[in-house]
Amino acid sequence: MIRLPASLILAVVMLLGLVAGSPAHAAPPDDAESEDPGLHLLREAAIASRTRGYAGTQYVTTWGRSGSFSSVTEVRNIPGQGLTVHAQPSGVTTKVDPGTPAGSMAAPSETMLEVLARNYRVVVAGVGQACGRPASLVHVLRADGTLAARYWLDRAAGLALRRELFDGRGQIVHVGAFVDLSLDPARKIAGGALAAGGLDLGETPRLLAQGWRFPAALPGRLELFAAHAATTGYLYLGYSDGLSVVSVFVEPGVLDEDRLRGWHAQRRDGHTIWMRNSAEQETIWASGGHVYTVFADAPADTVDAAVAALPHEPVPSLWSRLGRGAHRLLSWVNPFG
Repeated sequence: MIRLPASLILAVVMLLGLVAGSPAHAAPPDDAESEDPGLHLLREAAIASRTRGYAGTQYVTTWGRSGSFSSVTEVRNIPGQGLTVHAQPSGVTTKVDPGTPAGSMAAPSETMLEVLARNYRVVVAGVGQACGRPASLVHVLRADGTLAARYWLDRAAGLALRRELFDGRGQIVHVGAFVDLSLDPARKIAGGALAAGGLDLGETPRLLAQGWRFPAALPGRLELFAAHAATTGYLYLGYSDGLSVVSVFVEPGVLDEDRLRGWHAQRRDGHTIWMRNSAEQETIWASGGHVYTVFADAPADTVDAAVAALPHEPVPSLWSRLGRGAHRLLSWVNPFG
């Protein structure tokens, strides 16, 4: 059974629960003038989140088939150093580096904006209030005009205060928001806006050269933005549509079902998968001599489609070769560090 470090799991929770779809460095003037105003506001929010110190309490709530599930974190951002996250009630503290490939609700990355712009239209929708602060409203719309997400961006500091995700039926499925927020005095950062992580696919050519194949996309317009072999014995693959992230961990071995306390089994298309009710929608199963673990913040039907598209084979397959290759090429430690 795959065992992920507690700090890594917390980083995944932060990534999945709070990831948003905008970049962390400014566009060239021509691009800034031509892009949608809503997209530009998200870009500015990302810049503000990396150049402004702040501290506060955030919560994440996910609605699934079995009800709602929530998590709470205390966060502290220091420009140039990154975000420190203290989870409640576990007490686990971790550091989210400013160069992560996906970022967070308050500090989304360039990659997320690029993917978001390909999949959605971003519009300014008026003004409102969140966390007791005046905010600009930004809506993210699907091609058919339905609402996929909405953001509350602080009008004074520019930070993302709240984000809501909606499924195709218009039902809210995920919320990430500040409960309280305090800001450090504004100050300039040497070198201007801080760079954000882009596509984190540097190992992909080496993986492909070794004969491994993995999809560049999953159902629901989820595009591959990160692929790494980790020194602790697993492979990490990150997929996103610009709003949600589906993180896939692959580890050689067999699944010890006796240790899956708190998980429940489901039969899907003749295969058994295990699920745990949580804000990050955890799923785990065995296939072809490997264990697959998925964390996701997407709507339930998107998660189901992504899981179904991943391997569910009783014998070693092409994906199993990928897992064995990852075991040989262990060179990378933390997919979010």
